[in-house]
Amino acid sequence: MRIPAQIALVTTLLLSTALASCGDSGTKGEEDTLTVLEDGAVVDDTGDIVQPENPWAAPAETGGFEVLFDYRPRIATTPPTANDLWMMDADGKNQVALTEFSGLKDLDPPLSCDLGCFVSPDLKWIAVATGQSPDTGGFDLVLGKFNSELQVAVFKGVTLSDVIDFKFAGDRMFYSTPKDCTGPSCIYQFQVVELGENVNVKTPFLEFPPANVLADSTYKGHFKVSADGKNLVMLQTTIRSVAVYLWRDGTGLVQLDFICKYGTQGDCTGTGSEYSDLDPVAISPDSRWIVFFTFSDRWQRARVYDTQNPDSISLATFASVPAGVYIEKACDAGVLADWQWQRVRANPTFTPDGKELLFLAENACPVNGQQPEKPATNLLRVKFATLQSGKTLVESDVFNVTENPTGNVTANKRVTAFDLSPDGATIIFTATPTLTQGGATIGDGDARQRNDREVYRVRLDGENLQQLTNNITALAESPQIVVR
Repeated sequence: MRIPAQIALVTTLLLSTALASCGDSGTKGEEDTLTVLEDGAVVDDTGDIVQPENPWAAPAETGGFEVLFDYRPRIATTPPTANDLWMMDADGKNQVALTEFSGLKDLDPPLSCDLGCFVSPDLKWIAVATGQSPDTGGFDLVLGKFNSELQVAVFKGVTLSDVIDFKFAGDRMFYSTPKDCTGPSCIYQFQVVELGENVNVKTPFLEFPPANVLADSTYKGHFKVSADGKNLVMLQTTIRSVAVYLWRDGTGLVQLDFICKYGTQGDCTGTGSEYSDLDPVAISPDSRWIVFFTFSDRWQRARVYDTQNPDSISLATFASVPAGVYIEKACDAGVLADWQWQRVRANPTFTPDGKELLFLAENACPVNGQQPEKPATNLLRVKFATLQSGKTLVESDVFNVTENPTGNVTANKRVTAFDLSPDGATIIFTATPTLTQGGATIGDGDARQRNDREVYRVRLDGENLQQLTNNITALAESPQIVVR
């Protein structure tokens, strides 16, 4: 258990109270005894146990959601299989291939999820990739809608071509496509489809990056969108820097920040930038706050932006190196404490109340000069107010949900992706498996504990961990919580 049971007294505090004395007759100070238990609870002078407030308690689990995930072949099968979209209840029961159940394969022409199927969080809309450009890597997408029985009706004659990235936000779908390229640097066209109105109408609203900053751009067309579809965030990367841009509905494009590996904007030098337009960004549920997890100079930081005050930036420090550049020196001996991490991966997310962020941290530092066969990963929580404060974080500022050990062992579950339930109580994530199909623990010498992935659930406070899937022939990927 994370909090030890109330077993023994660990400390006794003596509270001396000096009472008033009159003349030569003094009164000896009385001593009150305050008993503190192992879990931090206090026994007061009446004998009652007063529990301290747990800042990392999980909300009550209300359920009411289902889980989608991809299964990709892990080993050859007969007949050959490709990517498939699966669905199950929140407890792992009633696992079905949604590709079959929804009737996609029975359409004319039949559709599959070989290249990917993407579903809106309300289980209302679906986009199916039907082809991929060999030149740009963009996908051709057809759009469809689920009925109450989860059967899919595809919109005839509606195909989005050469799509690089797209996001559902309510009944809107945003997407980007390449427009003009100068060598490897491209400007992308952003468009929106009002799914609840006319899916044939694609409305352009932005070209990005601006032409005047296109030189040396490595931006690849990716973006984040707020739940209400009012804000988009783009990371305009170059070979030496990253600029953070905000597009606001009704306002347009605003630059929030500029980060350079060496120097500042207007005096930025060097090559070999580690920045990507897929670097981790989170947008708060009310769309006001943006958090960018990144590194620059000596620091690994969370950069907090206020969309109502674009000039306001808070910098919270996760780790630093004494000299040099963080990304190059983070793995040096003694730099990172046991509770710290090398970098943040995947898609961080706010809790529904906006008070915390949940993120995936990774440490892939070499051990004895060798890259680890299994990097250390953990799902971590931090209070948003802590990041807003601009402080340097200490161990007590971070809550480790998964508490994975290090090393090439089964207990070190390598987490690859996650999603958080709408009530903020349950995390669904994919990671290397711990259980055989018979329910026994996989041995450390079994390659499956490194090379396979399954779906898990765990409460936000780290309790009630369960492995929900167990398929030795396929890798589970892209877990998504949906509520219909």
